[in-house]
Amino acid sequence: MAKPITAIQKQTLTEEEKREKAIEELKTSLTEKEEAIAELLAIMEELHHSGILEAVNAMLKAREDIAKIVIGQANRKPVTTVINHVIGMAQLLANLDPQLTAKLLESTTSGVAEAYKRTKETEGKIGIFDLFKSLNDPDINRAIRFILSVLKEIGKRLNDE
Repeated sequence: MAKPITAIQKQTLTEEEKREKAIEELKTSLTEKEEAIAELLAIMEELHHSGILEAVNAMLKAREDIAKIVIGQANRKPVTTVINHVIGMAQLLANLDPQLTAKLLESTTSGVAEAYKRTKETEGKIGIFDLFKSLNDPDINRAIRFILSVLKEIGKRLNDE
């Protein structure tokens, strides 16, 4: 009968064996991903020839200086004002119904295009009686009612301050 195993010896690799094992794993990986690596090298070569690689390298070396400049510029009053406006506009857009917004934008776009075309086709002055007569047009009346409603709601909100 064989002797029982009382201790398991862990196989330790020398530094040289570890390096050789790593090189073999790298070779295997390179062989498996040959096409992707060839594409990557082609991209790197194009970046090098165009000067982009050199520019990126310089930016990486100067990253602390660039970060200071960017932060300094971002802290300026006009930049923070623009950022606040963008945030406000994003909040406004988030609160609007997308279908309603699309309808308003489409109506405005086509209305402006058609108005431009009609303005080019017709000449002459519009008198006060022409304005009163146009109020009977249901499309004009609807648009005026919409604008007046918007103005009324804006006025209410401005008074709430």
